[in-house]
Amino acid sequence: MRYRLDRTVAQLVERDLDGILLFDPMNVMYVTYAPNMQVWILHNQARYAFVGADGTLVLFDYPNSEFLSAHNPFVSDRRQARNFTYFLTGGRMEEQAKGFAQEVADLVRAHGAGTRRVAVDSSTTLGITSLLDEGLELVEGTRVMEEARKVKGPDELKAMRCSVQATLTSCRLMFEAMRPGMTENQIWGVLWAEMIARHGEWMECRLLAAGPRTNPWFQECSSYQVADGDVVAFDTDLVGAYGMMTDISRTWTCGDAPPTPEARHAHELAVEQLTRNIELVRPGATFHEICHRAWFPPEEEYRHYSCLFHGVGQCDEYPSIVFPSAWETSGYDGVLEPGMVLTVEAYVGARSGGQGVKLEDQVLVTEDGCENLSPWTLDLDRFEPLP
Repeated sequence: MRYRLDRTVAQLVERDLDGILLFDPMNVMYVTYAPNMQVWILHNQARYAFVGADGTLVLFDYPNSEFLSAHNPFVSDRRQARNFTYFLTGGRMEEQAKGFAQEVADLVRAHGAGTRRVAVDSSTTLGITSLLDEGLELVEGTRVMEEARKVKGPDELKAMRCSVQATLTSCRLMFEAMRPGMTENQIWGVLWAEMIARHGEWMECRLLAAGPRTNPWFQECSSYQVADGDVVAFDTDLVGAYGMMTDISRTWTCGDAPPTPEARHAHELAVEQLTRNIELVRPGATFHEICHRAWFPPEEEYRHYSCLFHGVGQCDEYPSIVFPSAWETSGYDGVLEPGMVLTVEAYVGARSGGQGVKLEDQVLVTEDGCENLSPWTLDLDRFEPLP
């Protein structure tokens, strides 16, 4: 907890900010390690936190739940949130927003260096205008928090390893339960149940597809009944134990019938892409370098994923490293550092048709290379730890 707060404060000092106001529940979790109705808070701004440049941490919690952060000695003050959404305040929105902004402005004066510059990660239009009315200069806050979160500390990595192991066990049980005739939803439901049983929180997407629904990718799981010999591809996007994400993908064959030749070929290409690109992950490598050195099947023949690599921590995080063909429009540079965690992506689906394959591993940047945090088989017909 101290590590996370220190990294946040260091970003504030570096950017000459008096503080940062956090509404995103992932960012609030980062500085407080006190979850509270995380998914509900994603669409109800009824909880937020303020971090001052002097290290002061004030958590504005949902009514009657201030006790949830009692375990964290670094929370300086716990207060009830001043809600200003229409759902929670109706016609009193403006009144409540004014009180909210005045309270934040008081904290800025007390715990900043007098710049009146405050970062905000997200808020409603009314929240932003109320803060501006208090004479505060607002700065984009997502940059601050993504930079703070990008390098994981020792305790975060221990928590992530626990989350990964729980996820892999849950995936193995899903693999064992999978049978022809089950729907995609039923197979996905096994993973949800096993994930929850191992202290997981939620999965961000519904990315499990089978047979003809695997190409193109991004079709959400459905009532499609899986046939014997269909491939079943999935992406966990799983916020697991201790609020740390496990983001891995595998593709398996369901039943006793063999996969189609096209599926086998797509799988061979996806395995090659994943294994070759993991070798590029090392400290000091630039985003531009690994983008342009990455291997993947010809884009004119095969559909691919939206990126080659992306960061992962509490969820999908900075950076997102795109394909060379997208570099000019959306690529950006940076440098890999020890303690960063990336997922290495591979999706292969022939543009001419046939079933597609999704693979993904989670990789830690070390002092002298990288460590695969999810070293389990990539095979179509088995799922077990690598020796």
